Amino acid sequence: MKIKKKVPKIYLHASAVVIMITISILGSQQLLRQVIAQGQVNNTSSPPTPSPSSKNTAPSSTSISIQMSQGYVNGKTAFFIATDASDNHTAASITNSTGFKVNFAPNLALTPVSTRQQGYDFINGIKRSGSPMGFQLGVASALPGEKGYSPLSQLNFVKWNANATPRILKSVAEIMSAEKNGELTIAKTDIVINSPAVIMSNK
Repeated sequence: MKIKKKVPKIYLHASAVVIMITISILGSQQLLRQVIAQGQVNNTSSPPTPSPSSKNTAPSSTSISIQMSQGYVNGKTAFFIATDASDNHTAASITNSTGFKVNFAPNLALTPVSTRQQGYDFINGIKRSGSPMGFQLGVASALPGEKGYSPLSQLNFVKWNANATPRILKSVAEIMSAEKNGELTIAKTDIVINSPAVIMSNK
């Protein structure tokens, strides 16, 4: 014989409430774990990359091309760039031969003589294209790292005498020796050219 027990409705309602609260708590905990996990992911992520328009972005680099000129120093070929000259005619002449605008800077002539090295340009003799004077390459007295070097070069004009046989001279010592022998004449000027030597890297 089965005995039926009546369960009061109040207990049924209470049980339903407990079950709903439990589900709600469990659901909230699961949701909380998801939120925490999401927060940890966000906290460990790398900071955003600055946009190209950021104020800290470095300006783009620019470059120019300057035609180098050849010359001789102590018997070897060297390379130079000219940017300024104290004489307007000389500035124009170098501009025409190199294609790079050389500035007329008269104040260069006011620099102390001790801050200059000596440079020699031939105004006759062996012809050569590409030289500012149209003759053999100029001669400088020193290169960077050597005694007497300066990017400022005081110009001396070298002229072969009528009784001499012109030849290529590649050092100041050869020029001085030829002058001593009466083969050429050196005319010193007050023209100063800003013409630093360019040392090629071996890499």
